[in-house]
Amino acid sequence: MTKFTDDQMLAAIAQKGIVKDSYVKIQEACQALQEGTGCPDEDIDDLLRFLVGRWQ
Repeated sequence: MTKFTDDQMLAAIAQKGIVKDSYVKIQEACQALQEGTGCPDEDIDDLLRFLVGRWQ
Protein backbone atom coordinates (compact mmCIF):
# COMPACT_ATOMS: atom_id res chain seq x y z
CA MET A 1 0.00 0.00 0.00
CA THR A 2 1.30 3.45 -0.91
CA LYS A 3 1.92 5.86 1.95
CA PHE A 4 1.51 9.53 1.16
CA THR A 5 3.72 12.17 2.72
CA ASP A 6 2.18 15.14 4.51
CA ASP A 7 3.29 17.36 1.61
CA GLN A 8 1.54 15.10 -0.91
CA MET A 9 -1.65 15.12 1.15
CA LEU A 10 -1.58 18.88 1.55
CA ALA A 11 -1.03 19.30 -2.19
CA ALA A 12 -4.03 17.06 -2.92
CA ILE A 13 -6.21 18.96 -0.45
CA ALA A 14 -5.14 22.28 -2.00
CA GLN A 15 -6.41 21.26 -5.43
CA LYS A 16 -10.06 21.30 -6.40
CA GLY A 17 -11.63 17.88 -6.55
CA ILE A 18 -12.80 14.92 -4.51
CA VAL A 19 -9.92 14.99 -2.02
CA LYS A 20 -10.51 18.64 -1.15
CA ASP A 21 -14.29 18.13 -1.06
CA SER A 22 -13.91 15.14 1.26
CA TYR A 23 -11.54 17.04 3.55
CA VAL A 24 -13.96 19.97 3.77
CA LYS A 25 -16.90 17.66 4.57
CA ILE A 26 -14.97 15.92 7.34
CA GLN A 27 -13.85 19.25 8.76
CA GLU A 28 -17.43 20.59 8.69
CA ALA A 29 -18.77 17.45 10.34
CA CYS A 30 -16.21 17.76 13.14
CA GLN A 31 -17.08 21.42 13.65
CA ALA A 32 -20.81 20.64 13.77
CA LEU A 33 -20.21 17.84 16.25
CA GLN A 34 -18.17 20.11 18.48
CA GLU A 35 -20.72 22.92 18.29
CA GLY A 36 -23.58 20.52 18.98
CA THR A 37 -21.97 18.77 21.92
CA GLY A 38 -19.51 21.30 23.33
CA CYS A 39 -16.85 18.60 23.46
CA PRO A 40 -13.17 19.55 23.47
CA ASP A 41 -10.82 19.12 20.51
CA GLU A 42 -9.33 16.04 22.16
CA ASP A 43 -12.68 14.24 21.96
CA ILE A 44 -12.92 14.96 18.24
CA ASP A 45 -9.35 13.71 17.81
CA ASP A 46 -10.21 10.52 19.71
CA LEU A 47 -13.28 9.93 17.55
CA LEU A 48 -11.29 10.40 14.34
CA ARG A 49 -8.59 7.99 15.54
CA PHE A 50 -11.30 5.47 16.43
CA LEU A 51 -12.91 5.79 13.01
CA VAL A 52 -9.66 5.52 11.05
CA GLY A 53 -9.24 1.86 11.96
CA ARG A 54 -12.88 0.98 11.33
CA TRP A 55 -14.05 2.83 8.23
CA GLN A 56 -13.48 -0.12 5.90
